[in-house]
Amino acid sequence: MRTRFFFPTFILMLTSLSLFAQREETIIGSRGWGLSGIWGGYNHQYTTFDKKNIYDRGGYFTFEFGKTLLVGWSNYGLEGNIAVQSENRPFNMKWNTLNLGYNIASYKAIHPIVRMDIGSGKARLDGYGDDQVFVIQPAAGIEVNVFRWLRLGLEGGYRFVNDVSLGPLTVQDLSAPFGQLSLKFGYSWGRHHGQKSKSVTRRRGDD
Repeated sequence: MRTRFFFPTFILMLTSLSLFAQREETIIGSRGWGLSGIWGGYNHQYTTFDKKNIYDRGGYFTFEFGKTLLVGWSNYGLEGNIAVQSENRPFNMKWNTLNLGYNIASYKAIHPIVRMDIGSGKARLDGYGDDQVFVIQPAAGIEVNVFRWLRLGLEGGYRFVNDVSLGPLTVQDLSAPFGQLSLKFGYSWGRHHGQKSKSVTRRRGDD
């Protein structure tokens, strides 16, 4: 019941904060940290599991603030087979996370980006049942502005999985480095703070 009211309440809170932020200066220059864009897309992740290279895909939805800060949600899935007692047993793990990101000079065609996914999920190994896990995924890379509405990200990071208690599986079995290709669709409105500063400087120079 609480989950049903959480999402609309959170959206209302973000909207109120964005309107308030647009009216005030911040301690980091005069940039407004109001809502400046909405994005969604897919993460194509390449990682390792059970000593094999595997591929998994997830989706995400995020709000952009001040042309820089990203706050949203992500989901991922991982599956394969693992050898237990001389048998290959099906395994899968799904997790949902809070997605935090930071674009650096996002108005440039190619720019750096850092991200952090934090959340919980469920792992299942056939014959051993389910187990709740906690996942942290820091990542960093570059993002390419292909079109105004499409961005392509290339990132690398590490998946830390905690609270593992599922038969023979350990924290080390589920934690691993990964490479990630992100497809990002949406729109960002307004000008970046750096672009505004350059425009003001040019106008003053013309005078």
